[in-house]
Amino acid sequence: MQKQTRLKKQDILPLWLRIIGIIVLAFIIVVTGIPMLNVLSVSLSSAAKSDSPGLILFPSPLTSEGYSFIWNYTNLKVPFFNTVLVAVVGTLLHVFFSSLAGYVLAQDHLPFKKTMVSFVMLTMMIPSQLSMIGIYVLNKQLHLLNTYQGLIINGMVTGFSVFLMKNYFEGIPRSLAESARLEGASEFTIFNKIYMRLSLSGFMTIGTLEFIRKWNDITMTITLISDMKKWTLPVVLRWLLFDQAETSGTSYVYQNAKMAAVVITSVPLIVLYFFTQNFFKEGALVGSVKG
Repeated sequence: MQKQTRLKKQDILPLWLRIIGIIVLAFIIVVTGIPMLNVLSVSLSSAAKSDSPGLILFPSPLTSEGYSFIWNYTNLKVPFFNTVLVAVVGTLLHVFFSSLAGYVLAQDHLPFKKTMVSFVMLTMMIPSQLSMIGIYVLNKQLHLLNTYQGLIINGMVTGFSVFLMKNYFEGIPRSLAESARLEGASEFTIFNKIYMRLSLSGFMTIGTLEFIRKWNDITMTITLISDMKKWTLPVVLRWLLFDQAETSGTSYVYQNAKMAAVVITSVPLIVLYFFTQNFFKEGALVGSVKG
């Protein structure tokens, strides 16, 4: 008991370090929190108040007119549906195929295993922007321009997700798979019945990251999609914030409506992280240290 008490006392930081930590944490909260509070307050303010200069930290008067205007003005339900479709279907396919590739690379006696793992890691070192021209040409030849399939298929497997799932699968006891093989189970059955059921945290990790990437993706959408009816929310948001004022023949959009679009785009991701944060933290930790 005395040793445990000593260890606990040693783990406690000195008072001055705790004070500095609290000050730094409070500074970070203020710096990151004020812009978000400003966006929310502007979105809930009246049109005239939202266009006034300076920070708005409290809506005055409180109104939802910005949300109703932007929803009807841009017919926001269409890009919202496009984003949900691409993000959900793309994430499900990403989790399945990345996990399947990770399972293959996790096998001990896989021929050329080191070479394939090195290749997967190499893909993580190449910036995606450098391959945009090649991606556009390939999708044009495959007739995937201006299609949802193009947005879903591109990036369906990434080196990071494959590598993370490989590390995660390598932490599962080999005896489970060996027992299943002795009973005549196929490799896909082992993958489906054993590895997938024991890797929920890993799936939630890569699924959350991929959903966020698909939801926020602007570069791929503007590269492959020229039809405004198939734009996703981030592209519509970019148009509202930067390009809308330069388009002739369009009505003026007040700041409360623009900030309402920002909130509508952000809320699904906040809700997603709220429900998956425990799985996400566990999966990211396990996947990063095993292997």
